[in-house]
Order: sequence, then C-alpha cells, then structure tokens
Amino acid sequence: MATFEFNPIADFIVLKFVCPFCGEENETDALYVPTPDFSAETHHDSVNSEDYEHQCHKCDHLFEITVYNGFYGGDGEISDIDEGVSVEEDFPEEDYEEEYKSAYFDEHVRETIDVLDKIEVLDEVSKKLLYRTLYANVISSMEAYLSDRLIQKVLSSEETKRRFVESFKIYEETKFSLSEIFKKMEELDVRIKKTLRDIIYHNLPVIKNIYRSTLDIDLGDISNLMKCISIRHDIVHRNGKDKDGNLRIINKDDVLNIATSVSEFILNIENQLTDKDIDNMENPV
Repeated sequence: MATFEFNPIADFIVLKFVCPFCGEENETDALYVPTPDFSAETHHDSVNSEDYEHQCHKCDHLFEITVYNGFYGGDGEISDIDEGVSVEEDFPEEDYEEEYKSAYFDEHVRETIDVLDKIEVLDEVSKKLLYRTLYANVISSMEAYLSDRLIQKVLSSEETKRRFVESFKIYEETKFSLSEIFKKMEELDVRIKKTLRDIIYHNLPVIKNIYRSTLDIDLGDISNLMKCISIRHDIVHRNGKDKDGNLRIINKDDVLNIATSVSEFILNIENQLTDKDIDNMENPV
C-alpha cells in the first residue's frame, strides 16, 4: 500500500500512478478533500476521511483509496501499490492577485489575537492545547503566503518565469527534442505552478535561495524562524514533544511573539516587492 501527502487547504486532489499489474499510466478523477472537524481538541480527533475506488483504464484492476484530512495536514493511502504515486492539488479561488499581500496575513494575526483573548477563560489544559494549535497555524499561514506569493510573482512576467526556469536545478536536467518545444512552452505555466506547489516551504534556506535568485528578494535573517519551525514540527508530528520526549510548553506570549515575527518577516518581503514595482514603473525596460 502506497501513502501520499497533500496540502490540507486543497479542494480536490488527483492521483497519478502506473498500474503494477499491466504497466498502464493511470489518473484518477478529482477526489474531494474532506474538511477537518474544527470542533475537535486534537489533530487525531479532527481527521475526517473519504473512501474512493479507481479502476485501471487498461486491466480493470480496482484500487481502493482513502483520503484523510485534519488540523495539521492531509494524507492518504492507495491499495496494491508500493510507491510512485504523484499528487496534483486543486485549490480554492486559484487567483494569484493582490490578495496574497501582507494584508492577508495581518488579518490572520488579528484573528489569532482575538482567539487568544477569548480562550483566557478556559482551563489550563485546554489553553495549552489551543496555544500549541495557534502557534502551528501561524507557521502554516506563513508557508501558505510564501507559496502563493512566489507563484503569483513568478507567473506575473516572462522575465521572472525565465529567471526561475534558468535557476531551478530540476529544469536543468530536463531533456526534450526540438520538435517538442512549442508543446513544452504551452505547458510551462502549469508545470511551474506544480513545481512551486510541490516545494517544501518550511525549508526556509531553500525558499530564501529561490526568492533571491528568481525575484531578487532577500528574506533576511531566518535563524529564529527556523527554530520556530522546529517547534511547529514537534507540535504537529510528535504531539507537542521534542525529540527527547519533553513536552513543549507554549504560552500566550509565545503565540503573540511568533505572530509578530512572521508578520514582520512578510512585511519585509512586501516592502521589497513594492520598491521593485515602483522602480520598474519609473525605469521600464
């Protein structure tokens, strides 16, 4: 049985794989991603699932598929396959325009602060759980911003598309015949978007390099954010414990501090983008 992961904010996913029984390349229909149970207290309890079946286009073998989605991520499994499953995601409101600016994250910060004020009346156990959840959500929102903003800017001009393609290593290794060049050009935007969606955005050193080489944007000192991402990893993948088994204690100030740090991080990016837009208008090529 093969497993796969996907962005939990996706509306639908499509799985692609080679049938191990006949060698046929298969692509499923769009599979609806279930919404997590936001009233739950833990990630485990928040997970909802949907079961699907896919019949091989050639040999009619029936594959069973289960899609899971919870607070901290989406994953799934498909029967009778060991590996080699790729996932394409369809996102809501796929419109890479100005809504991905810092105002989007600022609104999220305000909502986080509002929630912090409201949970003060809860018992200590509930507050600690919610503090960890909010802390992880701030990091997730930062990753979503970095992804959406990068896609929007890369696809906004032929210049940035070219800089990305020429600087991204995976494209250096892609080979095709000259007769395919027009087809490849027609597919370029779709391929770039998929490549950028597949990047792991909590790997900030890699993201910093892409922003610099493609957009000439400096993400600045990311060392503190990398420590916060490590904490988020423990919250999501170790039930709040570090690698030594010690429970990470997250309090209200920790949530406020990470929200402020990420907000300033994004504001720095937006200020640089604005300066470049102004410079391009005043000095057109």
